[in-house]
Amino acid sequence: MKTPALALFFLVAFLPGVAAAQMSLSAGVEYLDWRENTTPAVTETGPIFALGLGYMQERDAGAVFAYRGKLWAGNVNYQGATLFGNAPLQGTTNYAGLDNELQLRWRKASKPGYVDGVLGLGLDAWRRQLTAVQKEDYYIAYLRGGIESGTRDPTGWLAGIGLKYPVWARENAHLDQIGFDSNPSLQPGRQLSVYSNIGYRFSASWQLLAYYDSFRFSKSNEAQVNEVANGLGPTTVFQPSSALSIYGLKLEYLFH
Repeated sequence: MKTPALALFFLVAFLPGVAAAQMSLSAGVEYLDWRENTTPAVTETGPIFALGLGYMQERDAGAVFAYRGKLWAGNVNYQGATLFGNAPLQGTTNYAGLDNELQLRWRKASKPGYVDGVLGLGLDAWRRQLTAVQKEDYYIAYLRGGIESGTRDPTGWLAGIGLKYPVWARENAHLDQIGFDSNPSLQPGRQLSVYSNIGYRFSASWQLLAYYDSFRFSKSNEAQVNEVANGLGPTTVFQPSSALSIYGLKLEYLFH
C-alpha cells in the first residue's frame, strides 16, 4: 500500500545504531475474525500470516523509545450477503495490511527484568478484497495504553495488557468502481478495544509469544449516492458497526 506507513516501516528497519537498542524480526500465524452487524450477519474468519519488525532502546529505567511494525496477508472465509439483493452468500475475502506503531515507554527496573508503562501511536492500513471488483481500504490511526513486563535473563516470561482507541478512521469503499456515481469517504465510529500478550524467552535470541489484538467500530456516517449500473437510483450507504479480532502466535528473533 502506498501510504506513509510503508515509509515508516522501512525507515525504522534501517535506523542507525545511535543508541544501545535491540532489533527483532518475527514470523507468525494469526486467526482473523471480522464481524459486521448486518442482516444477514457478515463474518470473515480464517488464518493469515505476518512478518514483524521491532526496535527498542535498551535502558534500565526511565524513558524508552520503541517501534513495532507488521506486514500481514491471507485469504479467509466469507459468510454474508450480496451487495445488491441481500441474498445469502459464501466466498473468500483476501486481506493485506501494514501496521506501524511508535511507542514511548516509562520503565521501572524489577529483578530479573522490567515493567513498562506503554503509550503508543499507531497507523494501520489494510485492504479487504471481497470480489474481483469490490474492495475496501481502511486507514486507522490509534492510541494504545498499557503495561508490559519483560526479562533481561536468557530465559523468562513476558506479558502485556492494555486498551486501544482509534482516534481517526477512514474507509474507502471504491463505490464508483461498482456501479455508483460517486465515492464518498466513510468514517467508522470509534470505540475502545483491548489487547494482551504472553510469551516466553527460551534463549538469549529466541522467544515465542501468543497475543490478542482488536479494533471496535460503531456505525459510520451515512452518505447519499446514486446507483446507476443496475438502475437502483438514490441509495444510502454506510459501514455498519464492525469488530476485528486477531489471535496470534509468533516466533521472534532478537539481535544483540
